[in-house]
Order: sequence, then C-alpha cells, then structure tokens
Amino acid sequence: MRPIPHPSEHGFSMVELMVAMLIGLIGMIIIFQVFEVSEGIKRTTTSGGDAQQNGAIALYVMEHDLRNAGMGFNDVSYAGCKVVAYDSKRATPDFTMTLVPVSITPGATAKVPDQFTVLYGSGALVANPTVLSTVMADGNANILLSNPYATRPGDLLVLLWPGTPNDCSLLEVTGQPVGATTTFLHAPGVSYQLWGTLTNETARFNRPAGLTVAYGGVGSPSGNVTRVYNLGNLYEPTNRPNIPVNNTYAINASNSLTVTATFTGKNVGAPLTNSVADNIVHMRALYGLDDGVGDASVTIKNGGVNVAGDGLVDRFVDAATFNALATPPWQYLIAVRVAVVARSALSEKATGAGGTCETTTAFPTWSGGTFDLSADPNWQCYRYRVFETTVPLRNWIWKSS
Repeated sequence: MRPIPHPSEHGFSMVELMVAMLIGLIGMIIIFQVFEVSEGIKRTTTSGGDAQQNGAIALYVMEHDLRNAGMGFNDVSYAGCKVVAYDSKRATPDFTMTLVPVSITPGATAKVPDQFTVLYGSGALVANPTVLSTVMADGNANILLSNPYATRPGDLLVLLWPGTPNDCSLLEVTGQPVGATTTFLHAPGVSYQLWGTLTNETARFNRPAGLTVAYGGVGSPSGNVTRVYNLGNLYEPTNRPNIPVNNTYAINASNSLTVTATFTGKNVGAPLTNSVADNIVHMRALYGLDDGVGDASVTIKNGGVNVAGDGLVDRFVDAATFNALATPPWQYLIAVRVAVVARSALSEKATGAGGTCETTTAFPTWSGGTFDLSADPNWQCYRYRVFETTVPLRNWIWKSS
C-alpha cells in the first residue's frame, strides 16, 4: 500500500529572520528615541514645577515671620542690645540673642548663602515697655513693675538698662507673692501655676544663679531706669498657640531651607530645627534703610532727594556693610529684601561637547547682583528659579519712640 503523501513543510529562512530582527530593532530605536524626548520634556516640566513650588513656599514662610518682626520691643532707640539668656532644655543652656527685629549673618564667601534671624513677641494686649519701679538688690531679687498690666506667669520678659554697658537679660515670670500686684517672681526650675488655669509648668528660662545684672529702677544712682519688654507667654492654650518667636533661617548642606526655633512649645527641646523647603541652593538678604543716604540700589526718590525718616527706603545694604558702620542705624531700618534660588530636583543630561552640561550657562541674578552657584561643580546641569521680595517691617516702622 502506498503511503499518503504529506504536503511539503515550509519555514523562515535565516535571511528572513535577520531582516525581521533588523526591522524590530529599528522600531525599538525609534520608540526609545521618542521616549527619551518625552522623558526629557516631562523631567524639565516637573522639575520646573518643583522649583516653583519650593521657592514660593520658602518665600511665603520667611515673609510671614518678617512681617511680624519687632513686635513687643519696637523701642528703636535702644535696639541692638545683646540679650543674655538661659534655657534648661538646651544641651548648652546659656545662649544669647540680639534685641533687633532682624539680624542678617552674611555668607563667608560669594558661594555661601546668607542666613537671618527674626525676633518678635506674641503678646496680644501690650506692645510698649514698662519700667522697673525699684532697684534690684541682686540678680535673684524679685522685679517690681511700674505697670503690671498684662504681665502673668509664663511670660518672657527682657530687661534693658539704657545708658549702661550692661547686657540685656531674659527671664520667665513664675508668679507673684501673695497679695502683691506689681511684684513678680522669676525663680529657676520651680513648678508654677499658669494664670487662669489649673495647669502647672516648670520654669526653664531662669538661670539657677539668677540674672547676671542687678538692674536699676526708679531712683537708680545712674539716673537711668530699666525698661521691661514683654515678649508674650510661653504656654498659650491649645486653641491659641502663639508663643514668642526667635527663628533663624538658613540653608543646610542638603540644600534645604531650614528654620531653627529658639522658643519651642511645652515639653519640646530647643533649639528645634525643621525643614521648610527642599532644593533651595542660595539665599541673600539686605537691610533696607531710611537713613537719607542714597545709592544705586534704590532708583525712586522722594522728589529726587533722599530724606532720613520719610518712610521710603533710601538704600539696601548687605550685613557686612551694615555691621561695619560705627553705630548700626537700627532706628532707620524699615524693610528687608530677601532672595532665594530654587533648583530643579533632577539634573538634566549633558548635551555639550565632552559631556558638558549646558542646561544653565550663566549664574542666576537678582536685584542685588549675581548668585554664585559654583560650590556645586555640576551646577550647570540644573534649572533654577529666583524668588525675591521686599518686606516692610511694620512693627519697627510703628515705633514707640
């Protein structure tokens, strides 16, 4: 019997397989090229959005503090005093502050960002100072105020003795002697009851050895009377958690804008540092002075001339220039100009010859000059946005003297 014939079986030849693979490879190359372009556009768009958001947040938070600067001690004639302070919750309890609304610390070089500290109180009832009605016998003596209105346990008071070389001092009110109306205690480490509550707190801002100065009051031999500024209460109720503020804004090694708080809430150690915004790579700050000395930093004048105290900024000066003045003119400070540089989160690919980045070819600029970003050798691989604002110091402008 003859076998049933099978139809011949055909397959792909080697040439056909190679042609198919070539077509597939060409298609993959085209797909990846399109994907690369699309990914580059997405990266650029996303990074630009991140920089926009981070810069806006950074400027908003700093501006909020700057607008409150000087609240509670806007006695500008006595600005600049070094405040000797103590906080038992700090690793190093002794620290100092400066009794000014804003203190700018310049970067050591053009590559190093500036930083600045903002100080203001939280008192809602009284902004003007009172005075000591008697001379303190020593640093542990109770303080007697000529006007005790709105002073209560938990308040932070700053004592300033005009016309003397003595430092200012910070103390925490811990109560009043029984039956007293103008006398206040500032005992260290004691538990005391907050005004109008059944809550007790432990004093943390009173030095165990007492104040470093026995301040003079009414009848002082020097004829000068100590002025007392109330910065507000440390332990406000939870529905109104406003405490005195002494915040320092700086850029850390990870390119994050941080804020370090001297005054912190109950049961929280100090100083406390938190991140405000990421990818902030540079910052500059200038003092705006209404001292009648004009320069090219301000082009709009009052009738073409510079007049001290007319409410218009005559010039913007950096901290190094300001600090070099024989007597820093704090009384003429009416504004602060701040600028930050926000960077894209992701770097762009090198496009230049030899693998050189050309995403950004020149340093970004602001009204005060140029930002030197060369501390990062790969700075040209990123995109940048500059955010700048000038903030009037309204509490310092509405001065009490």
